[in-house]
Amino acid sequence: MDTQLHAALSRALSGVPHQELRRRADALSHRYRTEQVDDTTPGMSDALDALAYAVVRMPATFRALHTALAAVERHVDGPLTSHLDLGGGTGAAAWAAAAHWPGLATEIVERQPAAVRLGQKLAGGNFPHDWRWTTADLRTWTASGSVDLITIGYVLNELTADARRDLVHRTTHHAQTIVVVEPGTPRGHARTLEARALLIARGFRIAAPCPHQLDCPVDWCHFATRLPRTELHRVLKDGTRNFEDEKFTYVVATRHPVRPPGARVIARPARPKNRVVLDLCTSAGAAEQVVVPKSSPAYRTARRMTWGDAW
Repeated sequence: MDTQLHAALSRALSGVPHQELRRRADALSHRYRTEQVDDTTPGMSDALDALAYAVVRMPATFRALHTALAAVERHVDGPLTSHLDLGGGTGAAAWAAAAHWPGLATEIVERQPAAVRLGQKLAGGNFPHDWRWTTADLRTWTASGSVDLITIGYVLNELTADARRDLVHRTTHHAQTIVVVEPGTPRGHARTLEARALLIARGFRIAAPCPHQLDCPVDWCHFATRLPRTELHRVLKDGTRNFEDEKFTYVVATRHPVRPPGARVIARPARPKNRVVLDLCTSAGAAEQVVVPKSSPAYRTARRMTWGDAW
């Protein structure tokens, strides 16, 4: 799916002046890094803004959503045939969901017409059926029915506190499973915890990443996923490496039965000589560090552990 997405972006970039695209990408990257909340100025005002966003942010957003949705597959017992993506931009979450569940009926709600048009163009020819696109502002939009899955990816950081709470509250009336993904910053973690608390209060069970329903035992919980960079991606972001690590935070909440892990690896494992050191969040709601020596039967498994894995 990464290859298909990069190919679709390459086709959309044909004939576009890279100098102007870079200027737009710089502005959008600044907006993302500073987590600006601006209810009056659109983040993607025209086709070039939308394309700059898609080149710079869509692959990373896709990988983060893909990772979070993998937790739905592993830890949630329930049917999944319909999907609603809120604030979907150019369709990254829809691409991620389609990678896990081909043929999933998806509706994407996005307030920027330029993003919707580009998203439709990128998706065209890559999927066996058309997605439904709705141009609407999430602050006033209301769902028309129920779906199996709602995704809210990199959206809460663009809303005021009241608008965030209102949106999460409204989604609980329309979905069996809700996935929230935010930037992997301390503020992103705080927003995700706020959404998590609202979902628990509405009767949802936490399936991931937390192996419990209790208060978060750490000040800053986030994860990372690695994605390849194209040559243009490196140019637009002044990067030299052919990859980047997207840091994100997320929560999967559901009304279905869950199969949470006994613990989750919440930091990059350390591998000093003859042992593996794992930082874990446990089902008891505690953060603890486990040292697995080479003499342990679990050592080989521990060597394979990565940041975010179930333990």
